[in-house]
Formats: sequence, C-alpha cells, structure tokens
Amino acid sequence: MIRYVMASRRRRRRPPLEDAVEHVVKALDKTAELEVKYINSYKGRGVFAKSHFSKGDFVVEYRGTLINLEESIKRKRTYHSSCAVFMFDFYWKEKTWCIDAAQEDGSLGRLVNDDHRHPNCKMKRVITEAKPYLCLFALRDIQPGEEITYDYGGNDWPWRKQVCHYLLSVSNVA
Repeated sequence: MIRYVMASRRRRRRPPLEDAVEHVVKALDKTAELEVKYINSYKGRGVFAKSHFSKGDFVVEYRGTLINLEESIKRKRTYHSSCAVFMFDFYWKEKTWCIDAAQEDGSLGRLVNDDHRHPNCKMKRVITEAKPYLCLFALRDIQPGEEITYDYGGNDWPWRKQVCHYLLSVSNVA
C-alpha cells in the first residue's frame, strides 16, 4: 500500500501555471531539465530539453528587466543590434511593456531560438504578485535532446531569410 501511494505521488505533476509561478517568483530555471548547447557559428547557442516535457507544461521564463515603452525605445537606440534582439515587447494593462534580457545573466529563456514554422513552445503572460512574467509552455510533447523553440512573431526578423539560405547551402553540399 505504501509503495502504491509513493508511486502515485511521483507520477502526479504540478499544474503548469502553478509550476510557472513557483519558478518566476524564485527566478529559477529548470536546470535539471534544460541545458544550453552551442549549435553553430550562425545560430549560436540554444536551449535543449534534458528530460521529457508534456504538452502544456511550463518550460522556462523569459527573464529580464521589466521596463515601459519609453525606456524600451531609449535602450533600443543605444544597444547594438545583437543586444536589441533580446528585448521582448508585449501588451499588458493597456500599455506596451518590455522585458529587457539583453544583459547576459545566466538565465536560459533569453537563449531560446526562433522557429516560426514548427515551434514546440508558446509564449504566455503569467501575472503573479501584480506583475507580468513571460513564460514558455510546451505546445506538444518535447523529447530529451530536442531544442526548445518558439515563434518570435512577425515576419521581419532578418535571420529567417538567412536561415533559409543557410539551410539550402548546407543541403546542396550533402
């Protein structure tokens, strides 16, 4: 009887929203379940699953400094273009806000790459303690070894055209 109770406790998972809130409040990443790997000179680093994530699971927070639109515009003018891509604008309480993750701080969410065709995660706003947080949740089951990706939105990201050219040139070599 005790063995059955213990086994059922292990299988029961925390609700995804509760899991997200716990992680964002503590500013913790799931380092036992995620890892950063270097991909190539073009793409740089990415975040990969070390364990299985089920559809709907909280995966990682896009962590940085919460700033208003005016500050976001000011920083984007001063940042190098390679840093400005780490600024995530979103709408909340009838205003535009930004998570500025340009500063390398060891957090994993800022390293999740774009995939506008077949992303495995979706960005969602989570509100706790009257503050917004941006969190990635699994769109489908994610297997160990799989890169974590989401659709950055829009279609004007310069690397999307470059990725197509890069993939074509690599496939022509093979």
